Amino acid sequence: MIMDELVKKFPSLNILKKFPESGQKEVYLVQLDSYGMAILKIVKEMNERIRREIDIVNQNNLPGVPKIKEISSIEFDGNEYFYLFEEYIEGETLTNRLRKGAIPLTDSLKLFESLLIVVEKLESLNIVHRDIKPDNIICSDDGSFHLIDFGIARNLNLPSLTYTAAVVGPHTPGYGAPELFQYDKASINSKADLFSVGVVVYQAIFGKHPFITGKEMDINEIWYQTVTVTPENYLIPGDRDSQLMGLIQTLMQKQVSKRPPSAKKALEWFYTVQKTLTL
Repeated sequence: MIMDELVKKFPSLNILKKFPESGQKEVYLVQLDSYGMAILKIVKEMNERIRREIDIVNQNNLPGVPKIKEISSIEFDGNEYFYLFEEYIEGETLTNRLRKGAIPLTDSLKLFESLLIVVEKLESLNIVHRDIKPDNIICSDDGSFHLIDFGIARNLNLPSLTYTAAVVGPHTPGYGAPELFQYDKASINSKADLFSVGVVVYQAIFGKHPFITGKEMDINEIWYQTVTVTPENYLIPGDRDSQLMGLIQTLMQKQVSKRPPSAKKALEWFYTVQKTLTL
């Protein structure tokens, strides 16, 4: 087994947990002398999408994104396998945390800020994450938030890996912006990530999804509701003149042109709104 070869190379390697396989990757929580607790990912077959995913994280100092500590390859049974050790964040996914109900506003604001900061950084690199959702956000035990899984991220500086005539682009239904699932390639930029940020923050603050109820019959109904349903406005305690609510609603606008012009402007707007809140 490939793991036996890795244990030979790292004698202190101890497998603590195996996660469900993700695409061509085996994922483990491990402990070893070199890095302590870490996430080990073994890539069975390196393709261009996986290579780009690794490069995005490895070549850029992304705020709030777990760092890659080591990446290399090892030969086993005549095949080359790639492996990487990634920083382990002690905590739980936002999905698990939301099962307990809405998140306190102070924590939701930290989440909001963290997501906008990383989207702004990605925007400066011309990269779109395309899959910001509770499953891909780790709530650290220290109160910080971390964005993971760049598996379908798009580097706009590189040729697209999705077939141009594809009817539906890569995304997660319920969190992906309309231009992603309608696959309007020319309109896909950081504003798609801003849409997802709006959905996640709305869900965090109110404990419910802005578009879907969980009773939808199929994916088509989720897409339809994402395009047609206007999220309900709520009064957020301490949100004078509903400025915070207004920002969240603007991020979730169906039309790209009605969202903030950039992630940078959205972050500036957030800081302006934050000063008006009485918590």
